[in-house]
Amino acid sequence: MSFHYLRLKFVAILLSMLVCACGGGGSAPPPASGLTVTPGGGQVTVSWTMTPGVEYWLLYAPVASISTNDLPAGHLWATNITSPYVVSGLVDGTTYSFTLNGRTGGGPGGPGTPSVSAIPRPAGEIWTPGPALGSNTLRGLSFGSTSDSGGSNFVAVGDAGAIFKTTDGITWTNISPGPAVNLNASLNALGKFVVAGAAGAISYSSDLSFWSAAASNTSANLHALATNGSLAVAVGDTGTIRYSTDAATWYSAASVPTTANLYGVAYALNGRWVAVGAGGTLLTSTDGSNWSALASGTSANLKAVAVQTAFVYTFVAVGDAGTVLRSYDGLTWSTQQIDSAPNLTALAAGIDQFLAVGMAGAAFTSVDGGASWTRKNTGSTANLYGLSGTSVFYVAAGQNGSLITSR
Repeated sequence: MSFHYLRLKFVAILLSMLVCACGGGGSAPPPASGLTVTPGGGQVTVSWTMTPGVEYWLLYAPVASISTNDLPAGHLWATNITSPYVVSGLVDGTTYSFTLNGRTGGGPGGPGTPSVSAIPRPAGEIWTPGPALGSNTLRGLSFGSTSDSGGSNFVAVGDAGAIFKTTDGITWTNISPGPAVNLNASLNALGKFVVAGAAGAISYSSDLSFWSAAASNTSANLHALATNGSLAVAVGDTGTIRYSTDAATWYSAASVPTTANLYGVAYALNGRWVAVGAGGTLLTSTDGSNWSALASGTSANLKAVAVQTAFVYTFVAVGDAGTVLRSYDGLTWSTQQIDSAPNLTALAAGIDQFLAVGMAGAAFTSVDGGASWTRKNTGSTANLYGLSGTSVFYVAAGQNGSLITSR
């Protein structure tokens, strides 16, 4: 064993000892109480009972157990943290262990808490009921931010013009602009939040306080919105498709080969738009204005479509009686059904899974591009119509203002 290797090993040990001790004039407090770790998608949330004046350091590693007296390979520290603390960048399906110690007045680190372990997993596994947002049915959800909206927000919309916002999925604020039309869709696009609904109603806001009515140039009910970053598309009844570059003025699509009601629309980064609707209607476009019909292989009503881009483009659409359509290019589709599934109404695509929700609180996840689906217990019996989020955090909403979340 070389002298250089021994010297590097000694330095590494010394640094770890310094991190554990960090001696100073303060005392070493006893271990914190109430340490818990709650797994999520690629992350865990660490919580404990804080004591005033104590600085807390968290030690963690992908091992079965951990101690501040025996630092394992691959260990990491999070220093000067407060409860709750989110540890991100973790690998789903891997066991991680955590221990916490404290120090006061720049003194040495105290003894660590007993080791606590968790296995991160995609959100959608465990659901928590949220507050009922009034009595109106909620039908659309979106997530995003604008320069004036004070950070990222979830925005939920529904019947009688209901609009709510939240930054954490827990505390919601009613921000309805006033028009009592039923709203079916919400979207963060073009530097604004956009909502759409009955009789062609479209409104937009850059601050979630002041809303402006857009010129939709249609009286058809609108059901869904999507964006490619520079263009927004709205779809609705009798084959209605509108597009806009500023959210204020909307134009009629040049060609739409259907008069069926359209319920869902999505965009993939390969430049392809897909819209779905009643009676198995399936449309595609490369510019949002000129649309072509595709063979869907089903007569079921299709309610939502989403695109996953983790490795290859995977398009999935869902609809009545658990109908699922899949495609790798947005042109050629295969059809299947989820056994014993009810009508599915909303769909979200995360990095590593699809999540679909529907009637009677149903939720299903797929980690193989929509080929197979696993039912999840949401604890809700409400019909769910709106869904937004990623594999880290989902919000679903529906009947009578019902709301559920999953991390």
